[in-house]
Amino acid sequence: MSEIRTPKLCSGIYRIINEASQSTVRVHQHGRPMQLSYGFELLGIFEQWELVEQDKGEFIIRCMGLTRGQVGLDEGTMLINGGNPIPFSVEAVGEGLYAVKASGGESDYWGVSQTPTRETPEVSLNLVAPPSMGEFEATQLWRFERLDDDV
Repeated sequence: MSEIRTPKLCSGIYRIINEASQSTVRVHQHGRPMQLSYGFELLGIFEQWELVEQDKGEFIIRCMGLTRGQVGLDEGTMLINGGNPIPFSVEAVGEGLYAVKASGGESDYWGVSQTPTRETPEVSLNLVAPPSMGEFEATQLWRFERLDDDV
């Protein structure tokens, strides 16, 4: 079996997909958490994310559906904070998957406590502990599907 290539990401527009649930990261308004949803409806620009590379190779991440839709943090929950962004590093872990880490911390990776289900249809993205024994959980792994062709 051949290994899936995991390219270094660059600035562009992406759909971000959680490996455990196969659902996309989405948001609907400022001040609300970024979420995964049990439903697979297409939300257009509310599930499209612009990555803007910064000087140190980190990224500012912005929802295309909201003016000033930069991603920030409030008490460990990822949300759209209206223009007060924090940078993230996007680390390739192989097999086309990435881990997303908040700048300046050792245990600040994107993750979800559980995958969305019929009983819990929406799950917020949080910062979670680093992988134990060097292995990320599927709830901490992300696929970045490029949507623009400005490569």
